[in-house]
Amino acid sequence: MASKTHPSTDISPDPKHDLIESSQRATQREHDLTVRQALSKHRSAIFWAAYFILPGFVIGYDPTILGSLVGVPQFRKDFGYEHPAGSGTYVLAPSWTSAFPYAPIIGFLVAPIWAGWCVDRFGPRKTLLCCTTLSLGTLLMEVLGNTAGIIFAGDLLTGLLTGGFPVLGPAYISEILPVSLRGVGLAANNFAQVAGSFIAIGILRGTETRPDKWAYKIPFITEYAFPVLFILGAFFAPETPWFLVKKARYEEAANSLKRTGYTEDLDDTLAHMKETILMGEQCVSTTTYLDCFKGTNFRRTLICSICYSGQFFCGVNVVSSYCTYFFQLAGVSTDQAFDLSLGLFALGIVGNVVSWPLLSIWGRRLPYILTCCATATLMFLIGFLDLAPSSNKGALYAKSSMLLVFYLIYNFGLGPLVYALIAEIPSTTIRGKTMGVACSFAHIFSLVITAALPYAMSPLEANWGGKIGFLFGGLSIGVIVWACLCLPETKGRTFEELDILFERKTPAWKFSSADLTNFDRVTVT
Repeated sequence: MASKTHPSTDISPDPKHDLIESSQRATQREHDLTVRQALSKHRSAIFWAAYFILPGFVIGYDPTILGSLVGVPQFRKDFGYEHPAGSGTYVLAPSWTSAFPYAPIIGFLVAPIWAGWCVDRFGPRKTLLCCTTLSLGTLLMEVLGNTAGIIFAGDLLTGLLTGGFPVLGPAYISEILPVSLRGVGLAANNFAQVAGSFIAIGILRGTETRPDKWAYKIPFITEYAFPVLFILGAFFAPETPWFLVKKARYEEAANSLKRTGYTEDLDDTLAHMKETILMGEQCVSTTTYLDCFKGTNFRRTLICSICYSGQFFCGVNVVSSYCTYFFQLAGVSTDQAFDLSLGLFALGIVGNVVSWPLLSIWGRRLPYILTCCATATLMFLIGFLDLAPSSNKGALYAKSSMLLVFYLIYNFGLGPLVYALIAEIPSTTIRGKTMGVACSFAHIFSLVITAALPYAMSPLEANWGGKIGFLFGGLSIGVIVWACLCLPETKGRTFEELDILFERKTPAWKFSSADLTNFDRVTVT
């Protein structure tokens, strides 16, 4: 018996199923759906969204392992040289010492561009599945490599694959969850990233003292758990209905919606997606990277790029990379400094989890600004405390404490909010490309900051030490001013409503108050 054609597979409205009226009903349904109702009705969507935060663990795990690799004694012994001769102390060549931490940064700089294109062309699910599968081979180079060059090549190739994860995971989550759950789902990407770093530090803490190659091989091997777990589930995950509608695969989109809880109002939801995508296509006729810089999309790309860069301007690199350094300056032992670093990432996890329910109350704009104000204040305090003489142990302990508080507050606001904003602000038609540009743009600053920090803080170079807080405090003020003027509120808005607000050139501070209840969809474009 021939399958019955779904009534919504025709893109044009008909008397029985008017596209605009159906879209209005779907929009109202999204606004009326409470968090509790969404949790009950869309359990399957929540499950798959949770599954797609797994790549976030790799984002945190891999750079942490690579950044700490040169500090593992056995790694230095196997691939370095004894210095001074006869001392029993081994060091790596300076070129390798600086090269390994840069491998993941290069990946985060380059990979988002290809990932953004692939998301719009093949969909986030297939793209993520493909690059994760390929990473199994590049990880093998790290596990089996017997020279520093081979291990570095494996690190670099892995970074070029996993560096696209900040685009792929959020792109999937933003398009599969209802509006009321979207913010929490996207914020969870930051939770996974911090948890990945926590796991990496814990594994290194347990293996670094081993007197054999497994001191650094075990961390590589354990990384296999993430892609294997992801691949096993991704085969069964539904593709996002938004992507399927963009490709005019309406029957598949209907099946995807059914699998994620949209059963009673399936036709209306499909109609809403079609209308939103049609509106975007009327505003931008093509879907190339150049379109990210045309018309209102340029404003959206700029907001995503600066919003993402804000986390680096606020000084998170200092905290995540130099926490152990500050702890040691305070007089604690190396083992204790390592344990305090674990505590730092644990506080990050706590901050992120606490932020989830508040995202539904505060939204995005206000907590972004407030937490940026708080981190700026902490950076200035670190700078002023560094003016105290080095013999002042109280000031050293205070600086270490400020790092812990900083990371808690950062993961309470700035960290998770970035993932929500860069996924919600782009146009549906070029979401992947916009996110790709934003991620690459932001990591240019991350690369510059990472390269400059060792020279700025080294006693043998600029010798700024904790005075680096003045620099990042000043940069944070710039981010705060920009956010007040340019960062819109996206909480509770459907993708269609965001398109309309941007097309109307609505000021950022009016996004939350603009009334779109009964807007005339026919005259929007």
